[in-house]
Amino acid sequence: MRDNHLHTYFSYDAEARFEDYLTIYEGEIVTTEHFDLSNPYLGGPRDDVPDYQAYTEQIACLNRQYGNRIKKGIEIGYYAPREADTLAYLEGKDFDLKLLSVHHNGSFDYLEDEVLSLDRNEHIVAYLQEIERAIERIPADVLAHFDYGFRRLSLTVDELREFEPNLRTLFQKMMDYHLAFELNSKSMYLYDNEPLYLYALSILQEMGCKRYSIGSDGHYQRHFRLQFDRIKQILDDYGIQEEWLV
Repeated sequence: MRDNHLHTYFSYDAEARFEDYLTIYEGEIVTTEHFDLSNPYLGGPRDDVPDYQAYTEQIACLNRQYGNRIKKGIEIGYYAPREADTLAYLEGKDFDLKLLSVHHNGSFDYLEDEVLSLDRNEHIVAYLQEIERAIERIPADVLAHFDYGFRRLSLTVDELREFEPNLRTLFQKMMDYHLAFELNSKSMYLYDNEPLYLYALSILQEMGCKRYSIGSDGHYQRHFRLQFDRIKQILDDYGIQEEWLV
């Protein structure tokens, strides 16, 4: 299984080098660098845009050294007021893998404390609807960390079950647009949300989803392929076949 969600120093919040991953793993890697416009996180707002030319040149250089093991990727943070700018950036650029995320509302990132003061039910419904809009508007391959907007809320499965109709609507949209569902090991094992992902998988299995992606959301070498042995067991338990992985 390839780790489909990795960051390097081409992302605003990471310092990892490509070599940090390449030297401890013999397979293929793809880095998915952050693209977030009007990003309020860590002192924003600012536009966090990876330098595509420098990124491409660095990968080409390293591929000569490491046997063409590096693919190009991006994690597109959708923010509706900047949709046109997002599409303009993507135009004409070649990425092997595009993740789609919703990280913020223009005022704060959903990992910041401000999310704790929101009405929980209203926020979760609005967040899931915003992901649907992103899927409709931005071409991508993978829906990343479906739980990002409520990572900080420590939801139980019973609490998330209140939103099952919304989740089913979202997952159907995801499947209609041929995006893969990401099992995000940071969410699952650093935010203790494995039960939420197992619940989501039970819904997706019932709905007939056959596109999945595995990603560590790694910003550091120590998080690379985080708990992938456990995720492999989950894939087996849920009958997710290797050919269904992007």
